[in-house]
Amino acid sequence: MKDVSLERLRAFVAVAEQGGFSAAGRFLGKAQSAVSEAVIATESQLGYALFRKNGRRTELTEHGRALLPDAKAALDAADAFRAKAANFQGHVEAELAFAVDVMLPTSRLTAVIDRFRREFPHTALSVYSESLGSTLQTVWDNQASFAVIGTLPDAPSEFVTTPLCDIPMCLVVGSSHPLSMEREPITHSALTQHNQLIISDKTSRSTGRSFGVFSEKVWRVADLGSKLEFLRSGLGWGLMPVHLVEEDLKTGRLQRPRTEVENLPDGWKPIPLSVAFKRSRPPGPGGRWMIENLISEWALSVAGD
Repeated sequence: MKDVSLERLRAFVAVAEQGGFSAAGRFLGKAQSAVSEAVIATESQLGYALFRKNGRRTELTEHGRALLPDAKAALDAADAFRAKAANFQGHVEAELAFAVDVMLPTSRLTAVIDRFRREFPHTALSVYSESLGSTLQTVWDNQASFAVIGTLPDAPSEFVTTPLCDIPMCLVVGSSHPLSMEREPITHSALTQHNQLIISDKTSRSTGRSFGVFSEKVWRVADLGSKLEFLRSGLGWGLMPVHLVEEDLKTGRLQRPRTEVENLPDGWKPIPLSVAFKRSRPPGPGGRWMIENLISEWALSVAGD
């Protein structure tokens, strides 16, 4: 059997769904005779009838009912193909990959992504959650179009950076940790006697530098989730984004010990997050839309506060 044209399939589906040739013609914006000819040609090609007359009604035959779902699926696939092809004619990315620092609040990120999927329904999305040098490294290695960086605050001159937001930080310990029992404000000297939990950098970008490291005793963990579990278990103290520990602070699972802040290095100032991409490889339309909407999302959140 030769290929059945999409136009003939469209006529077949229209007659089935509209209940007759005249109604199908009006629906398709074609003459009734053109619809009839398309269905007759399809039936001739198949070798059996798709419709039968029942009084004044046009009904599907058994074969017609069996083929209708496949005809509709073929038309849907063809429409999706055309839409995606037209989308790419505007140089919209077939896939957008970007990386975000683990400090970025997920709730606001997902709100932007939800709008993105409606704006760019045919663009696949890959989002990497990284920390320290790994976030920027994804862009350097061309795995990602852009990155939201912060824990490692600077970027090489090859990158364009735009401020995004500040993430408030706080010092926390588990309820079973000795520092949670202190009644007096904790000094820098007291902190150095206990394990500080920090995230390790999988790259060499932070070699020779430390960010918010105050203690002489340092335990390194692989990610922010592990750090949170270690803190909950009383295995050390650490700096955490406020938005990630609010619930634990409410339940008492974690505590914020009082500190003599003036005697401590400035380490729990808010972490500034920025968007970064290569000058030589700027994002396409989808990436630019994502960056603009991330920036506006946080601008609105600040205005709301």
